[in-house]
Amino acid sequence: LTGLPKSGAIIWGNMSGPTVTVFSDFTCAYCRALSSVLSELNVRVVERPISILGSRALSERVYCAKDPARALRRAYAGDTLEPANCDTSGLDANEKFAAANGIAGTPVIVRSDGAMIEGYRPKDALAAWLKGAR
Repeated sequence: LTGLPKSGAIIWGNMSGPTVTVFSDFTCAYCRALSSVLSELNVRVVERPISILGSRALSERVYCAKDPARALRRAYAGDTLEPANCDTSGLDANEKFAAANGIAGTPVIVRSDGAMIEGYRPKDALAAWLKGAR
């Protein structure tokens, strides 16, 4: 995660909780479900949108919104978001990083120690995995 700019992230959740990074696609049902689980786990989420399912326009609407964390919740709820413009080079960096590191699906969850798992995990399994961080 070292090469990623801060600008590519949407940060939400418990700002003083343990940090987890998630590569996600806002049209991915498993990403939506994971978002709910992470909210329950009271963690700080650094969400990095990537367009696996052709959702770049939606990613830009969320990323460029006045309140990206709120827009993220609305996107997962299936709400229509107004178009917004901003510098999307952070999204470009997310996608380049994903391609260079073999991330071809979502969600991908990265723990604070760099350990990574692909796919949705139920709350108890994810909580146990997150506790394994060094």
